[in-house]
Amino acid sequence: MAKPVVKREYTFGERIYLWEILKGLKITWKHFTFNVRASFRKGPHTVPTCWQYPWDKREISPIFRGEHMLTLDEEGREKCIGCGMCARICPAQCITVKRGKVKEGEEHKYAGKTYCEEFEIDLLRCIFCGFCEETCPKDAIKLGQGYELADYSREACLANKDRLMANFFKAKEEGKLKPPRKPVPVVKVEKKGPVKKQAGEAKAPKKTTKKETE
Repeated sequence: MAKPVVKREYTFGERIYLWEILKGLKITWKHFTFNVRASFRKGPHTVPTCWQYPWDKREISPIFRGEHMLTLDEEGREKCIGCGMCARICPAQCITVKRGKVKEGEEHKYAGKTYCEEFEIDLLRCIFCGFCEETCPKDAIKLGQGYELADYSREACLANKDRLMANFFKAKEEGKLKPPRKPVPVVKVEKKGPVKKQAGEAKAPKKTTKKETE
């Protein structure tokens, strides 16, 4: 079905485009003069000025999803048990986890009976969605506030276990650790057993087939 054509009659100023050009220049001049006046104000920064990165950096939101880290519990033990849930849920398939059993005499280092021997994240493939953080049953992996991840080689963009642990200690010293995740409330559903028939309740008549009647 063809759309109806709406004819519009333009004014003389709109047909020559001069008035529209002047209106655009007026807006440009307004912003230009505002920025020039603001550059002479006192203070470290004003609204229209640019931040001189990397010397000047803005504050990052506490819920920002940056470079990953593997956390420790209050006793200094590794929380990760190497279950691989983060690797399974990752949509980019950038996480590699190798699980191992805790040896005798090393129980004080790990919070569980198993631990991750190897943990590697390919930061070039990661989309920083936060699924690994949400699905971790031990709240072991976190996404911190590190965002300067550019480098000159692919190997430097592979975050291994040592690097992830170093990110945790750095964030702890700077006071930028995220608070522990609140547990999700689970509603318990009561299982209903088979319905008992009351005494004296009439049973439904059994259906008979044609062969039985014959």
